[in-house]
Amino acid sequence: MSIAEAVERAIEAAEHLSDEDAAAIEALRALARKIDAWDEIVQMANDDAAESGSRPKVPANDNTSLPTFLKYCESLGLTPAGRKGLGLSEGVEVDPLDELKRKRRQRAQKAG
Repeated sequence: MSIAEAVERAIEAAEHLSDEDAAAIEALRALARKIDAWDEIVQMANDDAAESGSRPKVPANDNTSLPTFLKYCESLGLTPAGRKGLGLSEGVEVDPLDELKRKRRQRAQKAG
């Protein structure tokens, strides 16, 4: 499964996300596509090098996309630490007023 596919599954399963999260979700999707594309770029460079008998010309390593991706996941509550930070983990006390607001957002989001 690709990172982009896994992101879509996580977003669908995350009932706490709302329209207010749309920009962060799109940024997360873009990062997932970029991370997935890196493997394809490396494979193409290796294939070209094998055909020409030269060294692969792989672009400079991207060492920021994955950590940034993980920060977005956490901020959106798509990791265990992120869910705990948002009070979404089991055993974590949640303010009843916040829970009511969350449920109203979900209902409004489903209603369109």
